[in-house]
Amino acid sequence: MEPRIHPVAAPDGVTLTVEEYGRPGPRASIVFLPALGVPLAYYRRFFDAWAARGRHLVGVELRGMPQSPVADLRRASFGYAHLVREDLPAVFAGPAVATAQRVVLAGHSLGGQLALLSGAVGSVRPDAVVTLGTGTSSTAARRSRLGRVRRAAGVRFVGAVTCSLGYWPGHRLGFAGRQPRTLMADWGYEARYGRYRLHGDRTDYEAALATLDVPVLLAGIAGDRMIPSAAVDHLARRLPGHVDRARIEAVPDHFRWARTAPDEVIEAVESWLAGQEL
Repeated sequence: MEPRIHPVAAPDGVTLTVEEYGRPGPRASIVFLPALGVPLAYYRRFFDAWAARGRHLVGVELRGMPQSPVADLRRASFGYAHLVREDLPAVFAGPAVATAQRVVLAGHSLGGQLALLSGAVGSVRPDAVVTLGTGTSSTAARRSRLGRVRRAAGVRFVGAVTCSLGYWPGHRLGFAGRQPRTLMADWGYEARYGRYRLHGDRTDYEAALATLDVPVLLAGIAGDRMIPSAAVDHLARRLPGHVDRARIEAVPDHFRWARTAPDEVIEAVESWLAGQEL
C-alpha cells in the first residue's frame, strides 16, 4: 500500500513528515512513533500489514531523520521537549490526524517513551497509549552485576563522545543514528538515573507519568536483548497500577520484528485494543 505523504510544519519552522495508510473509520486511528535513529521507512511492511486489517495508521518521521531532516545538528540541537511539546501537537493538528474521532498513540522503544510522556503531560490527548519494546535505558535494565557495569560504561561512552563532538555520530558507531547533543543528554539522564528530566522543561515528568489517566499497554518483546523484561518492569513501576502488560513471543529481537514478524505484534495489540473497544 502506497502511503499518502503529509508535510507538517512545527512551530519553529522545521518541516516534519508523516505517512498515512488507510482512512479514518469507526475504529481508532494509530499514530506511530519510531525508535531512536530508525527511519520511518523501516516500518513500512509493518504498516502495510496493519492497514490491510482495515486500521488507519499515521507514521511520524521523527525530527532529524531522513524525511524530516535537520541540516546542522550542532547548531539546531533539539531534545525530547521539542518532540513532546512542539512536534507531536503539530502532527495531531495536521490533516492526517485531525479528522480521526479516536487516536491511539503508539511507539517503538524511544517512540513509546515519547508517547507516554506526551500523554502524561497532555501536550496531546490520545485515547490510549501502546508501547512496543519500550523500557528504561538505565542499569536497572540489567539483572547481573556485569550487565549493569557494561550498561553504565556504554552510557558514559555515549556522553563523552557526544560532548566531545557536539553531536552523537551513531550512524558510524552502530547505535541510535546521528543525533543532536540535547536529545542524547535527555536520553543519557534517564539512562543514568532511571527517571526523566527534559532539557529546558521544568515539568516533573515522573509525577505526570504516575498519574497518566488513559489506558496503557506495555508490550515487551521476548527476543529483545536491548530492552529485556527488567527494563520494561522498571518503566511499569513508574506508571499507574492499571497499566496492562503483554509479552510477544516468537519475535526475533528489538528491531527485526517490524520486517520479519509484524503479524505477531499486530495481533497482540489488536487483541488489547478490542478489549478497550478501540
